[in-house]
Amino acid sequence: MDTSPRFLGLKGQKLVYAVTFCSSIGFLLFGYDLGFMGGLTTAPEFLAVFGNPNAPLLAFLVSSYEVGALFGALFQFWLGDRFGRKPNNIAGAILVAVGAVLQTASFGLPQFLIGRLVAGFGLGTMTTVIPVWLTECATPTSRGRMMAMQLSNLIMGLIIANWLDYGMASYPGSIQWRFPCAFQIVFCIITCIFMPFLPESPRYLLRVGNLEKGIMALAALRGRPKDDTDVGEETKEIQYALAVEAEEAGSWSDCFRDGGIHGFWRTLIGFSANFFQQASGVNVMSSLGPYVFQESIGMNRHDALLVSGGLQVWYFLSSLLPWYTTNNVGRRKLFMIGSGGMGVCMLLSAIFVGIGSKGLGYAAAVVLYLFQSFFTLGWQSNMWIYPSELLPLKLRLRGGALAVVSQWLFTFLVVEITPPMITNIGYKSYIVFAVINFVTIPFVYFFYPETLKMPLEAVDLLFADRSGERPTISRVVKDSTNREFMAEIARALQERATLRADNEGIVDMEKKEMDHSEFGSKM
Repeated sequence: MDTSPRFLGLKGQKLVYAVTFCSSIGFLLFGYDLGFMGGLTTAPEFLAVFGNPNAPLLAFLVSSYEVGALFGALFQFWLGDRFGRKPNNIAGAILVAVGAVLQTASFGLPQFLIGRLVAGFGLGTMTTVIPVWLTECATPTSRGRMMAMQLSNLIMGLIIANWLDYGMASYPGSIQWRFPCAFQIVFCIITCIFMPFLPESPRYLLRVGNLEKGIMALAALRGRPKDDTDVGEETKEIQYALAVEAEEAGSWSDCFRDGGIHGFWRTLIGFSANFFQQASGVNVMSSLGPYVFQESIGMNRHDALLVSGGLQVWYFLSSLLPWYTTNNVGRRKLFMIGSGGMGVCMLLSAIFVGIGSKGLGYAAAVVLYLFQSFFTLGWQSNMWIYPSELLPLKLRLRGGALAVVSQWLFTFLVVEITPPMITNIGYKSYIVFAVINFVTIPFVYFFYPETLKMPLEAVDLLFADRSGERPTISRVVKDSTNREFMAEIARALQERATLRADNEGIVDMEKKEMDHSEFGSKM
């Protein structure tokens, strides 16, 4: 008889797929919220309501969402570990819905901006928690593919947003922009319906001392009975990592110091990964695609919306590549391949737009399509999973929150400066992004350790002291690419976890015998 625990009648990989689906709805909302404002930046009805704002003010209307998201991520940094992964996610979805209502009902700039900030705060909360929740639920061998599937749904959100903007553009009146604002609520409802019935992160449950629920969640996610040997071994490994981290680190301030586990370096690397992703220029196309095609390349509004919608479809098709590559090619290799390709694409765009002929303008559009392919291959799902893999459990949410702060801070800056930058320096805008992409490559090569298919608890041992000495980050990076060394790390983790569990068992037995003898003497 199968005694494996279930959630929604599911167990094992099917349950991991259910977690991935619910995570994907949150990221679909992320993509939709990034994309729907792009079409509104060229909508006369929308612009008229807010007094036909100039380029800087229009940029702030779009990027104010990122300001709210930044504060949502900061909230998770300060207080997120006091609550579970699921409650944080549900609260974020509710806030996005409230913000959507405020935006939809707006007749003036202040209310619309408040709505953008509230919804952004909610999404900042969700995008901090979701990658951590999924990473802690999935197996080491499936994490990459699950994240790639989730990020494909982010692009599906962009597709829905762009084509909804395109379809609503033919309707007269304010419904052409109010309906896209309101449509966000659909995804919030789906998240709030499904999330309560899925398992909490077993690592979070074990961290807060809820052993029974932690084992039940882990057993359900692995598709095995609670007393299964493999479930017991993984539980021991998590408890071992928790015990080591409890001796070395734990508070939010450990994100800014070594803490015995290279806490600051690991947080800084996660922060930089988010910076390099946003500074690549990807959100120029995601948030301002129609504006770029109209103002930079010279298309009319109809063609700009059409080409931008097509770009998101191409973006989605390209995102299917990481379903294979993320689980089979190293994180470092993908980062460097993606950055190299994006740098070349931005450089070609600068040349084509700089020359300025109509034919080369369309060639620039084609190159920007290729840019999205290199982004999905190298940075899309790869970046979102990397900080959660790299950071220790006690810093995973706080360090991940700081990484997401970087994500939203630099998304805000890129979206804020792009319209004025295109207006003032034209084709040179693309050169700026090309240079950043090329600079990213050596940074990844020298400072980013490999984490592909590593158990989360094994990453701590990669950063641990060796022969009484703390390894340099360059040594950690070099060792992470050595298969024999990493196999030894995995064996050491299993041995230490087993030894710790055996020692705890002896201590518990001695304590029981002592309690029994004391009880007997009293009799």
